[in-house]
Amino acid sequence: MSPLFNLQRPPFDQLDEPQRQRLLAALQLIYVRAHQPLLSAGQEPEGLLILASGVVEERSKEGHTHFADYGVDDLFDVRAQFDGRVRHHFTALEDCLCFLIPRPLFLALCAEQPAFERYFRGSLAERQQAWERRAEGRQTLSEFLLTRISAEHLQPPLLMAPTTSLAEATRAMAEAGCDSLLWRPSSGSWQLVTRTTLLHALVLEGLTAQAPLSALPPLPSPLVSLSPGDYLFDALILMTRHQIKRVVVMEGGEVRGLLHLTRVLGLFSTHSQVLTLRIQRADDEAALVAVAREQSHLASNLFAQGIHTAFLLRLMSAVNEQIIAKAFSLTIPPPLRQHVCLVVLGSEGRAEQILKTDQDNALILADGLDWPAQQEDLARFGALLERLGYPPCPGHVMVTNPAWVKHAGAWRSAIDNAVLRAAPDDLLWLATLSDAHAVAGDTALLPPLRRHLLTALSDRGDLLADMARAAVAFHTPLTLLGRLEPEPSGLDLKRGGLFALVHGVRLLSLEAQVEATATLERIAALQQEGRLSREFSTDLAEAFRLFIRLRLRSQLQRGEDRVQVAHLSASERDLLRHSLHVVKKFQQWLALHFRVRQ
Repeated sequence: MSPLFNLQRPPFDQLDEPQRQRLLAALQLIYVRAHQPLLSAGQEPEGLLILASGVVEERSKEGHTHFADYGVDDLFDVRAQFDGRVRHHFTALEDCLCFLIPRPLFLALCAEQPAFERYFRGSLAERQQAWERRAEGRQTLSEFLLTRISAEHLQPPLLMAPTTSLAEATRAMAEAGCDSLLWRPSSGSWQLVTRTTLLHALVLEGLTAQAPLSALPPLPSPLVSLSPGDYLFDALILMTRHQIKRVVVMEGGEVRGLLHLTRVLGLFSTHSQVLTLRIQRADDEAALVAVAREQSHLASNLFAQGIHTAFLLRLMSAVNEQIIAKAFSLTIPPPLRQHVCLVVLGSEGRAEQILKTDQDNALILADGLDWPAQQEDLARFGALLERLGYPPCPGHVMVTNPAWVKHAGAWRSAIDNAVLRAAPDDLLWLATLSDAHAVAGDTALLPPLRRHLLTALSDRGDLLADMARAAVAFHTPLTLLGRLEPEPSGLDLKRGGLFALVHGVRLLSLEAQVEATATLERIAALQQEGRLSREFSTDLAEAFRLFIRLRLRSQLQRGEDRVQVAHLSASERDLLRHSLHVVKKFQQWLALHFRVRQ
């Protein structure tokens, strides 16, 4: 019987040799004809069943609710092994061959081998983390990225009174051997002062050495801060996004220290911050084009070093933002930039695009703005984006299309009209706009528009139901929902997994008026509000990460969007099937939640 049963597939690869021999000795092979029951609700299970061939359907005790279908290599009913009772009916849809592991042996193996038990009791997240640990088998960059901020990473804070003179502050910094200090007015937030700040105050602002710190101009924006226990990688993201060199670490309103860029780069040597600085310093279009060519190399290097998918998304999205924002500043006249807001849409708006994709953007104009050369300036911007590696959007969702450039009031009216008409194109337009993320110009123009959109859609269950049809209709690439569907060109995970997940989460967020645009942030917000359970939220998030990672690997290694099943390991295929089942379950839940009639 051993040639028929694969001991190398998870989780049986976690067993030692004596445990495997016991398993093979006790294993039974069962044949069940089509339409015959395998397990009935209420019975005590004989053991764990593993399909060798055929398809099995799981239904509720009453038979009205369909829960899942199982194909080759699927295991069931795991829960019954631990509970002692089968809760649902399992019926063969066609002639089936099943392996049966007797329940006493199964429970004994779980007790003896924790890794084996975790496979069955653990969530998709735990299984995926275990797979990543086995796949890496070495120290990778991920271990550094998952390092949390502690006292050893911090520069002790130099805190001064607002009455301290600039001369005294300079001497104190020299004596402490640091390049910055913090002071706080009697009513207000902490202010950061660097050597450059003092130099500008004395030379450019005309202040005297005896002037107090309180005479310094306030910071243009609040200090960027983190807390002890946050990830060092979070600091890198903030430094990249805000183009700063220091992050203040605070706990309970008290300053614990400063985290400097040099300290972070000492642990994280991928040159992402260097690339960002080069983007910032690019003073013409040719220089920016040269820098942008290195973006794909950075993504490839980070992926090869094992960086966590969620971190990779955030970092590369921040770099993408910087490139697009710099292109905007090089092509749009300075007097206009503070009266318009450039937003990115689609995967870029959700901060889920690692490699460059089509231009998906829009522009919000301040009401009353007169821009005679608008068409010429935006055409130049679009052309530069194309040179930077962002091709035109096939659907013309970009600022070179006047339909995606409006004054703030016109955007609000367009939202109202789209909600009123509710034609299919209107619903697609609303869904696209809901992912908008501001990257350049007056970013304050976007939040009022977002709130208007959320308010307009939150109580329109009928529209959300119509929008949900697309998420429910997409077919997951599973044959009879049991095994990975063979496609000669590979699996299209964007169509078969990501779209339903991303779009479904987006609609739930619109219903709940969640302002986040990133899918992972939306899932976390929905869980926090009690709209998704903790376990289901975790499974959705892990399925999303797996789809992104497998698709990205295919893009980097073979230049293909599709994933070839033959190139996946047994563990990856198992995780992918599990993740696609999660999406299928999510689609069924969405259909019930939004009362979608199919």
